[in-house]
Amino acid sequence: MTITPELFNAAERTLHASGRKPKDAAAIITRLESDFQIKCSVEGGLLSMTQGADNTPVSVGTVLQSYTAKNPRDFFGSAGEINFKDDLQGDHAAKIRYINEHGGDAWARLPLNEASAKANGQTATNAVIPSIAMKASEYKRLTTAEKSKLISEIGRKGIEAIMARRG
Repeated sequence: MTITPELFNAAERTLHASGRKPKDAAAIITRLESDFQIKCSVEGGLLSMTQGADNTPVSVGTVLQSYTAKNPRDFFGSAGEINFKDDLQGDHAAKIRYINEHGGDAWARLPLNEASAKANGQTATNAVIPSIAMKASEYKRLTTAEKSKLISEIGRKGIEAIMARRG
């Protein structure tokens, strides 16, 4: 399936109008077609959907409601139960809401993703291992506990070297 800019824009408009903020509208359209045999098209600038070999028209609202219920992590602010930091990736408002409701320590204890939660029984909270070789942007994503530990290991000069790196 080729997703034209017109189809992508119509999908984003429709998803936003339905109160959903998609992380990747193109991936949602592709998944609807591959997993549910729902073909998306544009009619009069609006998203239209058909299903099956006979192209039976389906309710866009019903399809999106069902899809959202089954795949909440495809939408910002709809992660449902938050088990990983990646559940809220890119959704700063939801991250702030989580920290306000549960506290900074609860956020720091969340593993980055499912893979990091299983890695040697430890919970990784960042995609990189804290070290003197990291970039400034990676250092800024560390938790307070990780920053403190790294500072005690490499000292002020090491942190200055990290912060001097771009990226």
